[in-house]
Amino acid sequence: MLEGFGEALADREYYLPLPSVADPGPRFAPGEVPPGLSGAAQGIWTVWGSPRTGSAEQGWKIHVSARLDRAQHVLDTVAGICFSEGVPFKHLSARLFFLFLHHKHAGRAQAGKFCAVYPPDTATARRLLERLRDALDGEEGPYVLSDRRFRDSRTVHYRYGSFGGHGRLRADGTLEGLVRDGSGREVVDLRLPAFHLPAGIVDPFVEQEEQPHAGPILIRDYEVTRAVRLSNAGGAYQARDRRTGRPVFVKEARAHNGLVFDGTDAQQRLRHEHRVLRELHAAAPGVGPEPLEHFTEWEHDFLVTEYVAGQPLVGWLSRSSPLARADRTAGSVEAYYDACRHLLAGLDASLERLHSAGYRFGDLSLGNVVVTPSGGVRLVDFEAASPLDAAPSGMGTPGFTPPPGLLRTDTDPLLRDRYGMSALALSFLAPFNEIAEHAPANLALLRRDLADVAPPRDLWQRATAFHLTEDLTEDQAWDQDGPGRLPSPAELDADPRGCLTRLAEEVAGGLLETADAERPEWAFPPSPEAFRTNNVCLAYGTAGVVHALHRAGARVPEEILERLRRDTLAQRGALPPGLLVGSAGIARVLAGLGRLDEAVDLLRDADEHPLTASCDTLAGGRAGVGLAWLALHRLTGESGHLERAAAAGEGLLRTPGRPAALGEHDARGLLHGRSGVALFLHRLARETGEARCLEGGRLLLHQELDRTFALDDGALSLSDDARFTRAMPYLATGAAGLAAVLTRYVATAPDERCAAALPRLVAGIRVSRATKEAGLYRGLAGLSWFLTGHAELTGTDAAREDAVRAATGLLKYAVPYRRGVRFLGAGSQRFTADLSSGGAGVLLALHRLLAGPLLTEPHDAGLRIPAAARRRRAGVP
Repeated sequence: MLEGFGEALADREYYLPLPSVADPGPRFAPGEVPPGLSGAAQGIWTVWGSPRTGSAEQGWKIHVSARLDRAQHVLDTVAGICFSEGVPFKHLSARLFFLFLHHKHAGRAQAGKFCAVYPPDTATARRLLERLRDALDGEEGPYVLSDRRFRDSRTVHYRYGSFGGHGRLRADGTLEGLVRDGSGREVVDLRLPAFHLPAGIVDPFVEQEEQPHAGPILIRDYEVTRAVRLSNAGGAYQARDRRTGRPVFVKEARAHNGLVFDGTDAQQRLRHEHRVLRELHAAAPGVGPEPLEHFTEWEHDFLVTEYVAGQPLVGWLSRSSPLARADRTAGSVEAYYDACRHLLAGLDASLERLHSAGYRFGDLSLGNVVVTPSGGVRLVDFEAASPLDAAPSGMGTPGFTPPPGLLRTDTDPLLRDRYGMSALALSFLAPFNEIAEHAPANLALLRRDLADVAPPRDLWQRATAFHLTEDLTEDQAWDQDGPGRLPSPAELDADPRGCLTRLAEEVAGGLLETADAERPEWAFPPSPEAFRTNNVCLAYGTAGVVHALHRAGARVPEEILERLRRDTLAQRGALPPGLLVGSAGIARVLAGLGRLDEAVDLLRDADEHPLTASCDTLAGGRAGVGLAWLALHRLTGESGHLERAAAAGEGLLRTPGRPAALGEHDARGLLHGRSGVALFLHRLARETGEARCLEGGRLLLHQELDRTFALDDGALSLSDDARFTRAMPYLATGAAGLAAVLTRYVATAPDERCAAALPRLVAGIRVSRATKEAGLYRGLAGLSWFLTGHAELTGTDAAREDAVRAATGLLKYAVPYRRGVRFLGAGSQRFTADLSSGGAGVLLALHRLLAGPLLTEPHDAGLRIPAAARRRRAGVP
């Protein structure tokens, strides 16, 4: 599922819970409702209950699926049966919610569900299954992957699980459902895209259990050798034709699922793709993959095409671009740009043949182009292709599809392909497409940051063709005044300290401009994670933004402080203990604001929370709680706070690096891995003088270094966890977080292995000029934050230059707002203010540089908030 997909549907500017969307389209409601009954909204669902209902917490749930065009009839049938039986049920409330849950980018485990019925016992469940099967005979709907279909029904499904009232809090702030297995033990109610029964629970509705599949997976004559991707629409597989041995590509489309917002489903689009490929193969062979076969097996459609050997363009970029390599040379950069020109020329030629055949491609993106072993390019995935004399498909990839305003004004039938080619060219230089759409003038700042790799003029012009037009050249873009005006590249070069100070003021102004103490969903616009955890925490909620503003010297409005206090009290009993999403982080912020009593109470809650004993991480467990106690000790000098921190350290030293107490899948990095625990132990050693803490932290760092891997340019990197081998340079997860802790240990207690690893980690961080996001956790702000600390501790001119260069690079992500600037956050689809991905994290990184010894002295660190903003907060027009 795409990050923040549902939350991005609710609003054009900010992430919001999907149920808060202003207009969800036509509503679903039963046609006939017994007197005295009414439905209650519950997220995207409408819930119907009855006094005759029992109080079962778990059992056999019934899910009924439907085709979109038959949804109202199915609902009327289900509602009539449930009302007559007095059994509670729920249904999706509106057309938009139906499209969301069945969308091609939706989560597979939940997809297909339209109605959910909650029988109080097995006998009632059996009776309802029979009645629904008979009443809906002849109806069709998508297969609910988490369930088993009842007999031969095409719409009625069931699974065993919790009825939604029983769950437990996880250290990451999310909730997981619980169910009792056959022995009465509480186990996680797994929501998998496959039928699953808790141990000891037997399916009473089948005569014989299905046997798990053994041996190779066959789709007619095709043996699957690799799953390329799985989605709610179906799957894509590399396979072998057993008759000929030929490698092929097989694309699957599930019935009545994988919808997009025009209402078409995966099968309709696959059949369309097959028609397009057949016509293209006849008119312009080689433009697309050769279509070999299309057939329906069981209820799924399959399209078999030639297998296009090579790697997606996104993979080629990560492996071939020297722009962020530690060992790049002028020759390697020039050769790379030549390769980019060659690929673009190959795509131009393919598109010219495609257009001559009367089609547009419609969705040019990094995933829909394959670079072949010989260095050529092939277009793949013709799902969005359409005739030039027909309306283009509504599908597209964010950042590669023309924005709505351009689509309304430019009627060129080739617009989508021309725009997509320009976006691909920009991607060769930097992942900057979404920012360019919102703030095209910032492309001049990007070009400044890329000056040492000198993008050639022809490639730059092509990459910026839709953003820097004759009406808005790079120079003219800066001939503007007003709120949120950013420094020009020339101004930035002439006075980096002054420009960064000005940026910090604009960031603070933008944060305060987006503040809304009365909005129920948030006080500051957050990342989507806030709606899965809580809206008050340090990482995603109000506390993090207040912390950044307060640290930077900006006055936080009293109504926002009151909102933070009020929300904390209201959610106190439901908060996890951790630093990032729970009580410890909020306590740290309240202490800094002088609310010490509330802070101590929250930290005591965290100490006593059972999750603290079972989780060691900086993000959610004992290390983060201990760090918050240390912060209180530094603020107050009270020995009791240091004793609490020391007790947390003792607990960590007794079980150093135990995988079960870290993040899932042997997580690595600062937030969920061993690095974060080592950071707390280092700070504890600094306060207590305990050498054991340093030794314990060093052991953890060695274990973390065991999990690093060398890149082919000699740099070291780190992945998220044991499931991945992708190089992550970021602060929250990746090389910067580990390097931040290593820097402290190397400066304090030199260790040969740590000292040798540190420059190799830094080598891969310092060359990152343009990350996809600006934020603290996985963007340039986090790299800036690390490089600033590294420069302060090492004191070298080169490290100082790296820190300043990274900080000035943050300007290019700032999007002017009514007052101040905003930043695109998690997923780069909406603006966020939070610490993890939004403006608060950027402000914190800027403050660290501006308040430290690299540019200024600490007493100069306060921000000069614009007079207009001060008057507005004081209620003066």
